[in-house]
Amino acid sequence: MSSLRLETERLRARSWLRPKRSSSPISCEQAAAYLAEMAEGAAALPEVVGHVECCLSCQAELARYHKLLRHLHQLRTCEVALPEGVVAEVLSALEKAAARSAVRSVLTGRRVAYGGAVVAAGGAAAALVMLTRAKRAAGEAAC
Repeated sequence: MSSLRLETERLRARSWLRPKRSSSPISCEQAAAYLAEMAEGAAALPEVVGHVECCLSCQAELARYHKLLRHLHQLRTCEVALPEGVVAEVLSALEKAAARSAVRSVLTGRRVAYGGAVVAAGGAAAALVMLTRAKRAAGEAAC
């Protein structure tokens, strides 16, 4: 083994370098349900507060919530000025899209009607052929 690895193992063996186990009765998953409320300033259960105080991953998650809230509060004061005519352009584009959609639905309806007419004409032709054959067969049988 390398000397660095041996030194690392010796250091880990010392109690002051071992990660401290949480004596908290709740898990990170259970504490996660309360972190957003804690970030907003709501009072939390003492078990959750105790867990967050000794759990680095929950502390990091709580810090992320604080950062998110800070950014959301900054967005409240942010105003965006729209250029002239943008609303009119958007409404015009929506009207054009609605008109195209209406034309497509009419054309699709016509296609269905054309298809139905072709099927009906084919059925009529088949019926005519069968009727003609039946008459011929009846005429030949009578002779």
